[in-house]
Parts: sequence; structure tokens; C-alpha cells
Amino acid sequence: MPSSSLNGGLGLNTVPNARMDQTGTARFHISTLDPYMHVNLGFQLADPLYVNIRQTAEISDLNDKAKHLYPGLDVKLRLLKERAHTPAITLGLQSASGHKQMGAEYLAFSKRYKSFDFTGGIGWGRMGSAGHYSNPLKELHPHFEKDRPLSGEWPNGTEDWFTGDKIGLFGGVEYFTPIKGISLKADWGADRYATETAYDTPAPWSVGINYAPKDWINLGGAVIGGEKIMAQISLNSLVQNWPFKKEKSLQPTPLLPNRPNKTHALNIALDAQKEGLRIEGKTLSLSSPDISLPYHLGQAARHIANHTAANEEEIALQPTLYGLHGPSIKLIRRDLEQALLHHQGSPQELWHNASFDKGKQTAQKSGFLPARWPLPYIILDTQASLSEEETGVLYRTSLLSGQTIELPYGFLSATEFRLNIKDNLDRLHEFRPRALLPVRSDADHFAQNTISMDRLYMSWTNTIIPDVHTAITAGYLEEMYAGLGGEVLYRPFGKRFAIGAELWEAFRRDPTTSLAQGLNGDHLLTGHINAYYEFPENDLTLSAKIGRYLAEDLGASLSLSHKFKNGAKLEGFVTATNNADYDLFGGTTHLYNGVRLNVPLSSIKYVPKGSAIQFTTAPFGRDTGQSLDNPLPLYELTEPFSMRHIAQNWHDILE
Repeated sequence: MPSSSLNGGLGLNTVPNARMDQTGTARFHISTLDPYMHVNLGFQLADPLYVNIRQTAEISDLNDKAKHLYPGLDVKLRLLKERAHTPAITLGLQSASGHKQMGAEYLAFSKRYKSFDFTGGIGWGRMGSAGHYSNPLKELHPHFEKDRPLSGEWPNGTEDWFTGDKIGLFGGVEYFTPIKGISLKADWGADRYATETAYDTPAPWSVGINYAPKDWINLGGAVIGGEKIMAQISLNSLVQNWPFKKEKSLQPTPLLPNRPNKTHALNIALDAQKEGLRIEGKTLSLSSPDISLPYHLGQAARHIANHTAANEEEIALQPTLYGLHGPSIKLIRRDLEQALLHHQGSPQELWHNASFDKGKQTAQKSGFLPARWPLPYIILDTQASLSEEETGVLYRTSLLSGQTIELPYGFLSATEFRLNIKDNLDRLHEFRPRALLPVRSDADHFAQNTISMDRLYMSWTNTIIPDVHTAITAGYLEEMYAGLGGEVLYRPFGKRFAIGAELWEAFRRDPTTSLAQGLNGDHLLTGHINAYYEFPENDLTLSAKIGRYLAEDLGASLSLSHKFKNGAKLEGFVTATNNADYDLFGGTTHLYNGVRLNVPLSSIKYVPKGSAIQFTTAPFGRDTGQSLDNPLPLYELTEPFSMRHIAQNWHDILE
């Protein structure tokens, strides 16, 4: 198995290779090579995309205080998979967004032959400082031959990518020994430490060893040029293997062997209620967007079959959630009996004979069901900016607890409180100015409240026609804003795309008031057009939105997310607007980016539905590129109704 390199991603000792982690891998990495120490948190967001958040400290002695910090966001994109006669090819951006001191770009080529994994590559920027050849991109456009400083107190930007007069060549090999977990690595780098004038630059070769006593840990060391020692440790884990599962109820009621003579609708509803299900006529009301619809469809089908007349051969149900509804799903009763009673069926056979009707609504709802009062959920929320130039790391940890009450006629009532546990946001404005009219740059003021009210709102949701869903919401929408607005989403069943729009009149909350309930008088109109596309081969969702943000800036956002079978969701995002904001280096930037991870906890005994651990890494205190945290995002709420969700989880129907 490939191992990590000096700068965090997979590679040899000091140079990257073209290898990728398995999708869903989270990797924490620390390495040291005089005069730098690197701390990395990386995520394999998708099969071809790795994102690494890196903090580099200039420090020769680990007992000393760092002289300087060089943060950065690194990206590795696979262009071509390895084939029998062609190598894997990746494009890498080191400090794609970050400090210029570590800025570099590269193309890496890797080919496996038996126990040897060979790598070669071309580097620009820091990785091209060896200056082996003239930059070939100069022939395409004069932009690429511009002078490129490799140091300075400003960020590495898109205008710097692949520029410079010269490029460097690097290469090496990793040999996987017969001893399990041990590999030997040798490489020749193209980084000549051109800006570290006081640094005694070693020869560019290195030889090293990597030891992986377990699949989740790598320990490595290398001799660099016969003069320096590199050491590293890397911890990795697959998010989908974390010990959390999707929500499930109690053991389903067994299917009775004999069909009843007549239908007992009341018994269906009462028996289902014991398992937390709500069945009314042909309506199956879900209690959470995190559940597996096929699992609860299988539960409901058992109750219907146990109390429905013998001559009824079809079981039809239409799932609903918070006033929204999906397609009517019909199962053949005999298929269910064959599988559960005689063990002669399978989920595949049920799927083959099932039908989905997104047309005329079949749900028979009185609209008079009593309110549903679930237990309050709990969310451990951690936000961190890992790449600060002066302060190193900024963080904030809070505990959220709330409750969403489903009322009759499609209305919802939601309340959420925040307990601020720990943060160091008092350092937020030590080295950067505070905005006169903050959007989110006064996050430190909100963090000073021991307890605050994040949300308190009323909503009305409805599927007005098949595939078209709406939500109207008013109240305290998120920690920093109250307001009134809504969203509409067109998500055709069985298609890979969806499109919608949202519009909000947002009122700024005052963090100095009790529970941050007061408003400071600032308000604005914000809204976006939203689009979504599913990549089924990689189980990815690409989201895009364009519109007006909370600082009245205009721009667009892109995000790529992956939801794993255990319910965990990993997302990377980037926003660009026409307004500039203070960056990490005292300059300005038009970009805002980060990574989010959400891990559900509802499978743990006695933990209420909707509970989770949330982790977000993104710059703190930004005002531009900020959008309202929609409390009821329709795309997420309608995911249980999608063909993707139903197909991927169909095996749950017989559990």
C-alpha cells in the first residue's frame, strides 16, 4: 500500500507520486525536515480528488518556537488511472491557496511493476527551483514565463500557477518488501531551497523506510543527501468504516404466515406506531431525512401484510417527510412472503417487481395527525481554521441541542440552543482588521455567549406537484441571522439533476443581547439559484449556486460531497465573489473555501435521532462569500425520495 510523503499526501520521501487514497480516507500527518515541520489534515473527497489542509512551521529545533508559519491548501487531482501499459497521472497544486513560500505545482506519473512502484514528475514553483529545463508552457502563452518569486508575505494565487522560467524534474521508487508493512523508498527531488539562504541545503537524493504496523498508521524516516534526517507519522481512517450506522428502529415485527380475512386499518397504524412508524392509509411518514427509506418501507410492508385482506396482492405506500412527498412505491405481497417466510426471495426480486409512480399523489392524509414530538437531538460542532499565518490554529467547539416538531397541515416548529464549550477566537483580530459592518467577522463576540439560541422558527413545507418541493420559513434561522424566506426545488425522480432557488430577507442578530435574540437593525435581501448533479459511478454530488451573498457581494459557489453508507457526509467547497476580504496574510482574497464532515450518532443506544458530530475547517471571520445557513435545505430533505437513495439502500428492505 502506498505511504505518505513529506508534505502530507501519498508519495515517496520528499516528492509526491500519482497514487490516491481510497475514497473517504481522512489522513492526519506530521513530518519534520530541517528547517520545517508540516502538520496536515487531508481528505480523499472523491476517487480522483484529494484535498489537504497544511500548516508549515519554520522550526529547526522542535523545542523552539516557530519563527514563521506558512499555511496552505493542497489539491491533488488524478487525470488518468494506471492501465496495463500506461502510468497513473496526477496534477498537484501545493499551496493552491496559501503562502507563496510553499507554492508549487506538479505532474506526477506512477507505474507499478511487481513489488516496485516507479514515479517521475515535472515541477513548477518550489518544485521547479532546480531549474533543469525551460518551462514548456511558455510556448503556449507568455503568461507562463513571467518571473515568479518563491517567497514573500503574500499568497500563492491562480495567477502564479505553472509560471516561472524553469521547471524541475523529480523521480524515485518505492519497493514493497516481503516483510508485511515495510517498504523502502528512494527519490531525487527538484526543491533546491532557493529562498532559505541561511539553510545548509543537502544533496537532492534521499533513501528511507516506511513501516505500517497497522493499516491505519504509517511511520517513516529518511536520510536526505547524507546530511539531514526526515521523520514522519501518518494516521488514516476510512470514514465509511467508523463505528456509526444509519438510523434503524427496533427489530421489525415478523411477517405472519397466514393472511387475515379482512383489512384492519387501525391495527396497521397502532402496530406501526410501536416501532416509531406513522402509517395513515397509503402514507408512510418518515421521522428523519437520515433514515433508510427501504428499511422503513420493509417495516411498514410487514404491518400492512399482517392486517390486510387476503385478496389484496399489492402493497402501495407513498413516503412523506415534513410535508414533502416522494413517489408512490408498490410492492408485490407474494414476493415479500416468499422472502421472509420461505427464504426463497431476495431484495433483487422485490426490486424487479416493484413499481414507482411519481405522478398523481396517492397519499391519503387527513392532515389532522397529532404533532410529533421527538427527543431533542445533540450535535457536537467543531469549527477550525487550521491555516492561520500568525495564530497557527483558530477553533471553536460547541454543543447544539434542538428539536423539530412536526405539526398538522405541513407545518414545522424548530428550536435549537448552542452551548459554547471552548474556543480561542479572542485571537481572531490580533493581526487583521475588524469590519465596521460585520457579516461573520464578529464570530468571537457570538462565541463569548455561554448559551445562545441558534434557531427558533416556523416552516411550511409542501410538494405542490410531483417533483416540485417548496419550503417557507420565518424566525431565527441560524446563529447570526433571523429572517423570512423560502426555497423551491425541482428534483425529477429517476434523474441525476435538480435545480432550484432560494430567497431570504435576512436580519442581523446582535451577539451582545440575551441569547443573541436582539437585532442590530442591519438587513438585506440574499438569494441564489441552486443546481445539483449526481455522479453515480463515484457516488458524488456536485452542487453549484450563483447569486447574492450576505455582504451584498455577487458570486458563485461549488461543492463536491460524498455520503457514505454509514450516513457520514464529507464535503469540500469553494466560493468566489466580486468583493475582496482580508486573507490569512494581511492581504485580500476573493475566495473562501473549506471542508465539512458530518458523522451521525443516532445508531448509538439511547442517542436521539438527528444527533451527530460536525467538523468544519475553513477560515474564521470572513465577511465575503458567506451565505445563510438554510435550516431546511430541500435537496437534503428529499434525498430519501431519490432513486439514488432507494437503489443504494434497497437491500435494507428485508432487514
